[in-house]
Amino acid sequence: MKQELIFISEKDIKLTLFLKEKLSRKFYRSLKGTKALIYVNGIITETYKNICKNDEIKIIYEKPNASNWDFVDIPLDIIYEDNHYLVINKKDGILTIPTKAEPISVYQQVLTYLNDKSAHISILNRLDKETSGLMLIAKDRYSANLLEPVKEHIKRKYVALVEGMVDSGSTIDRPIAKAPDSNMRIISENGKRAVTHYKPICYNLYSTKLLLELETGRTHQIRVHLKSIGHPIIGDSLYGGRAAKRMFLASVYLSYTDPYTLEKKEFNLEEEFI
Repeated sequence: MKQELIFISEKDIKLTLFLKEKLSRKFYRSLKGTKALIYVNGIITETYKNICKNDEIKIIYEKPNASNWDFVDIPLDIIYEDNHYLVINKKDGILTIPTKAEPISVYQQVLTYLNDKSAHISILNRLDKETSGLMLIAKDRYSANLLEPVKEHIKRKYVALVEGMVDSGSTIDRPIAKAPDSNMRIISENGKRAVTHYKPICYNLYSTKLLLELETGRTHQIRVHLKSIGHPIIGDSLYGGRAAKRMFLASVYLSYTDPYTLEKKEFNLEEEFI
């Protein structure tokens, strides 16, 4: 199935530069991969050509093939929905994206809810299997494009219950890399910069409830950073946390400005966790 986008140029500019202004790098690359057709005033045009103010630019691209993953009979906990986005409350113990080893995921939950295996959904803030809480999902690729890069458009906060007493807030600025021959992450000078801000909500001698905010979004960032300061998350067996019925880490706050209405959307579940 073909989809289309239509823009009107606000100035004289090279078509390539216009597209890069209007589209995220990720979406622009995906269009190139699907051999999208680009029309200027109804004529197919190469991207190296110049366009003029008030020109109509139409992009026609193919909707992706249907997913090979099965629908799943696991209902979504929907916090908010409109024509373009979903905000859900993810349960712990379920993957964001399926794998052959674990073929059940939030991705399939959303496709099942939409009853459309061809839906080009984008999960904008992925959570680890063990992490619960708020997730923002775009129902189509262009709506995702409007909120990319995610770190510039979506604000997220987390709550974690960690071992030991943390009586003051601080910032962890330590690079994270993938561990050799493992799915774990480690602090490494060869890794990518990762920044986590934290402050205690309440604490005692044995545990602390922390509010955390991320500047970056590295895999396992909160888990690795908290372990690195000697306060692993309770229930996080992968990173040395003491045993518990689950890992006590949740995405509790999410906000973004709706690119279609310019209305600020804000969701807070902090009181419901831990």
